[in-house]
Amino acid sequence: MDFLSLDLLLSERDRVVRDSARSFARTHIAPVIEDHAEKAEFPHDLLPKIGALGFAGGVLKGYGCPGLSALQTGLYAMEFAKESADLGTFILLQIITMTPILKCGSEEQKQKYLPSMAKLEKIGCFCLTEPEAGSDATSLKTTATKVEGGWLLDGEKRWIGNGTFADVAVVWARDSKTGKINGFIVEPKTIKEPQWSTTAIKNKVGFRAVQNAHIYMKQCFVSDAQRLPLAEDFATGPGACLHFTRLLAGFIAVGVAWGAGEKCLAYAKSRKQFGKPLAKLQIIQERLVKVTANLQSMFLMCYRGALLYDENKLSFGQVGMIKSYNTLRGREVVAMCRELVGGNGLLGLSGVGRAFTDMEEN
Repeated sequence: MDFLSLDLLLSERDRVVRDSARSFARTHIAPVIEDHAEKAEFPHDLLPKIGALGFAGGVLKGYGCPGLSALQTGLYAMEFAKESADLGTFILLQIITMTPILKCGSEEQKQKYLPSMAKLEKIGCFCLTEPEAGSDATSLKTTATKVEGGWLLDGEKRWIGNGTFADVAVVWARDSKTGKINGFIVEPKTIKEPQWSTTAIKNKVGFRAVQNAHIYMKQCFVSDAQRLPLAEDFATGPGACLHFTRLLAGFIAVGVAWGAGEKCLAYAKSRKQFGKPLAKLQIIQERLVKVTANLQSMFLMCYRGALLYDENKLSFGQVGMIKSYNTLRGREVVAMCRELVGGNGLLGLSGVGRAFTDMEEN
């Protein structure tokens, strides 16, 4: 559905990354993701194969990370999201957990965690959102209290992607003495209840394969060596880590919408009503034109944002606009696609119905 020949904007290296991700998604993700989404299970068996692609870590450089451009990282996530928003989001979750370790961590922390995370041998989760602190992320209630040799973490985190099985958790908590937001690296599998416990959030209508967790911390001890030394407040901590992931969320929206559009177009060409394919009907063509136009504009927004990011010129306002625009237009696309495939769009196997509910959570 590349009506404006957007492919011509890409370099040879961009196309290599995109085509590798596309081939992987079609070969390995598409055949299995519907069953996992139906059962609300994460496809853990795919992780070694995804790690072997060599793209995990995206734009991050050094310590085994690939150092892709922002555009290449976006294309990687976008192609995964065409087949599964869950796996596109997984890419984002791994990058957002690695970012504070790279930006705010000590040399020892970088050496210890980043190489294995770049290979997907260790999976991360970014613990910021709380039951009472969603979009108002600065109002954290989780506390970090200084004790001899380390810190005690107390509080709850909610909607934490990968939270039920992560090996590495970056936890943001308020210093009980200074009130400033600090960051800590926690290894959940080494901590026993009730210091650290998780429950999976169930009955989601979208992102069903993503394992979102509610995390409880009660006097959870972490050593001084696990505190991120350069995260001194919200701005230098989580605030500095969310910038690129907003752009990546925009690319994921493109992928979810584009995947729905491709499946809808194929359906309209093959499905016959009144003696001819649906695609021959003018009212269907009018809808497909709207879908196609939205997809072109969504990609161009991300493309421009990616170039600005690599030039260190992408502002918070600009990336916020890109994410907002793409999720809005993406919702329009998947709604039109679900309507065009009729009752079959209610079936997960169509891919369109899953895209419709996933876009609501993007």
